[in-house]
Order: sequence, then structure tokens, then C-alpha cells
Amino acid sequence: MGAYLVLLAAIKLVIVLRDVNVVYESETSFALMVVGPITISFVYMLAVFSYGLSGDIAARQSMYPARMFTLPVSNAALTGWPMLFGALGTMGLWVLTRWISVWASPFVVPYVWPATLAVALLLWTQALVWMPYGLPGLRLILAVLALGFIDAIVLVALEFKASEALIVAITLPQIPVAYVLGRIAVARARRGVVPDWRLPRVTPSTAREQVQIPRFARDDRPLWLAARAQSWYEWRRHGRSLPAWVAIIVPIELLLLGVVGVSTSLLIAILLGALVTPVVVATFAAASVSATGASASDAYGMSPFLASRPLTDAQLLAAKLRMTVRSTLAAWATVLVAVPIGLSWSGTWPILLDWLRSVAAIIGVPRTTALMLVIVCGAMLSTWRQLVQSLCVGLTGSDRLIKGSVFGSLVLVSLLGPLAVWVVESGQIGVVWSAMPLILVALVCAKMIAAVWVAARLTRVEHPPLSDRALIAGAACWTIAVLTLYALLAWMTDAPHFPRYLVMLLAILSVPLARLSAAPLAIARNRHR
Repeated sequence: MGAYLVLLAAIKLVIVLRDVNVVYESETSFALMVVGPITISFVYMLAVFSYGLSGDIAARQSMYPARMFTLPVSNAALTGWPMLFGALGTMGLWVLTRWISVWASPFVVPYVWPATLAVALLLWTQALVWMPYGLPGLRLILAVLALGFIDAIVLVALEFKASEALIVAITLPQIPVAYVLGRIAVARARRGVVPDWRLPRVTPSTAREQVQIPRFARDDRPLWLAARAQSWYEWRRHGRSLPAWVAIIVPIELLLLGVVGVSTSLLIAILLGALVTPVVVATFAAASVSATGASASDAYGMSPFLASRPLTDAQLLAAKLRMTVRSTLAAWATVLVAVPIGLSWSGTWPILLDWLRSVAAIIGVPRTTALMLVIVCGAMLSTWRQLVQSLCVGLTGSDRLIKGSVFGSLVLVSLLGPLAVWVVESGQIGVVWSAMPLILVALVCAKMIAAVWVAARLTRVEHPPLSDRALIAGAACWTIAVLTLYALLAWMTDAPHFPRYLVMLLAILSVPLARLSAAPLAIARNRHR
């Protein structure tokens, strides 16, 4: 984000010195250039400053790190400092961007209320996340309702052309209220208060009335069940973070549909943002998914608690992969339910249908249907891929590598929108298209070299984590996936100006290979170090 702000400052300096008039073609291009990176960074701050990646957001207990309750400081300090740092971070992000960004003259950009709204949303998230609840999942429901209600009030005010002073008057008083609620939440959690509002179980066994027994252990079968127990543990500890955060963020994004009006481009941008959100959040949730340790010191490694399990490296890895599949499906179930509801609530279904009809008139109904399926399924697979690749990086136990990977993903996502706008508006599409084959060939070569190196390491270790049969089966599955994707893309892009070799390169790059193959090596090294 710092590099992005420095780039904006340099561009503005050149514009001021040369007296250049910058005009954006539409509000959508302006939003992609300026608002997009801010939104992505704010989502990251929302998760980090609320400690939302360090626990189970669907559990009853507070998500405030329990180890901090032993510090010799007051409840006010435990509550105030994270809220203060979060508020300064979000306010500074908006102030710097508003001050040095290249603003287009046709658009009226506010000064104060985006900062007060961001701080209010952050503090309410912290207070609601830190509060212990009596029912599993109640935290998620209340967070979605509260944050959605705040956003809805602001959107209604904008719809009725409210002044900036009025919106500040709506958002500013919420900050002290959220702080008081957060202090109450931390005090209750520090005393160990975890209410239980669940109905008592009526079972003949007294033990089952007192202890919640997992389903896999309620039968009399032997615990080969160690593998199933590990899968259950991974889901309870890490699997619910991604769908929970998606359930909080996507409804808030879809509230923007209420101010779309008749703008088709803005509608498509909002829907694409909702589809990309799980992919972006999967990057942030990587810290939670990769954290296999039982304590803060083992957050990026593997604690003895896990390393000593009576499971092979392959079984430990399989449990994590099953968790990523369940987490991805749960997150996308939320998106696929929320998007139709948002379109119906905002009355924007006709605009979307008109756009689909215009696309179908150009490429045909079958290809339009296939295009929509590819977009949705591709976003789902990208979410799973991001989780798996982040998981494989996390299994190395290298703190620098994990944080560097998250930072690289953030930079790439933040710059993707502005780069696309610059390419389109500067007329450089032809240049980029001409260079695309060389870029894709270089990326494919790097991917194949990394895969060959990993395969060689897998066969040279003293106790290979995977057998030769497993390696051959994995290579065959990867080849089938690439050829299937190639066939689908080749059918959709059947045009003279889109060469088939370019489609094959895209298919090869889309299916994960190197980092997924390196996961057994990472877990074996990290387990025995």
C-alpha cells in the first residue's frame, strides 16, 4: 500500500508540474484506480486489528487472544490500543489517499465521512468479534446485521443527497459506543464468561450431556478415525474463518447495488467484486489456515502437539486439503445465496438480464452460459487454489516466506485494477496483447522448472512422503485437468485472433502444480525439524 501511495504521489507531482488535465472516462474506472486498493487494504485491516484470523469466528468464546488476558494491564488498555491503532490505520489510509490521489474533476469526492465510516465499521467489528456469545454462529449473524445496518444508513443518506456534515454526524457518535461495547466484551472474556444458551441434550449417558462429542467418535468403531479426527480438528480450528468473513463482507458489498441506478458498468463491477472477494479473503485467511501451532510462538510452524500425532505426513496433509475444500464450498454457498438476494432487493435484475442478452447476441446463448459458468467456477477454484497455495507456503514454517507471500498477493490484487484501467484508457491493449505469448511462456517455463525440481526432491529423500504410484497418479490427474480446461476454453474462444497455443498456456497456468506438489516436502521438513 505504501508503494501504491508513493506511485500516486509521483503521478500527481508530474501532473502538477506539467499542468496535465486527467479525466476518467467513467466512475467505474475512477473507482478501480483509487477506491479498489483502499477497499482491499481496509478488508485486511478489518481482519487483522480485530484478531479475526487467530480464532474461530463461529465459536461461542471471544476471539480476543486469551494469552493477552494475562498481561499486567487494564481492560481499557487491552481494548483501547487495538482500537486506536486500527482507527489511526484506517484514517491514515483514507487521508493519504485523498490527499495525494489523482482526482477527476467531474466527480465529487468527500473529505471526512469515509474516514469516520471506516473507523466506525472497524470498531464495531472489533467489539462484536471480541464479545462471547451463548450460541455458535451468533457472532457472525450479529456482525452481518450490525455492519449491514450501518452501511444501509449511509447509503440511504447518499441516495437522498445528504451533506457530508450529516453523514459525519451519523457515523462519528458510533465510535465511542463501539469502544464501550468492546471494553465490556473484553472484560467479560477476561473473566472467562462464555454463556451457553443451547438446549440441554436428552441422552442416557451423563457424559454426553456434559461433553460435546464429535460425530466421528459417537460410534464404536476404532479410531482409524485418527485421520477423521484430524479432519474434524482442522475444520473446527481453521475451516470456518473463510466462510465467516465472506458472510460478513459480501452482504456489505452488495448493499452498493442500491445506488447503481441504471449504470450497467457499475453493476458488473460490484458483482465482479463480490465474486473476487472470496479469493481475496482466502489470501488473508491464509494466516489462519497455515497456523498449525497450538500457541502464538508456533503460529507459522508445527507444534509438538501436531507433530506427535499418530498420523503420516500424507494423512496430515489430506486433512488440511479436505478442510480447504469444505471451507471453499461453504464460502461460495454464501456468495451464491447472497448475490440473487441482493439483485432482487435492489431491483437490478432487469439491468443484468439486458446485459446478458446483449452478450448473447454477440457470442451466442451457449457460449454466454458457458462464460458465466466459467467465471463462477473459475472464481471458486481460484479461492480453493489460493487457500491451498497459502497452506503449502505456511507448511514450510518460514515466517518471512509466509508474510512475503501474503504481501505479494496483496500488491498484485491492489495493482491489477489500476493496471487494467491504464492499459484500456492509454490505448496499450495491442502492445500488451503482442507481448502476452512471451509473458505466458516465461511463466509456464518457471512453473515447469519448479515442478521438475519438486519431483526430483520427492524421489531423492530417504523416506519419500509419496510413492511412485502416487506421483504418477497426481501427474495424470493434473494433465487431465489441464486438457479439460483447454478444451473448454478453446471452444469458448474459437476465433482466428485467439491462437490455441495461448489457450493451452492459460490452462497450464490455471491448474496448481508446483506448490501443491511441494506440500509433502514442506510438512515432512517442518514436522521433523
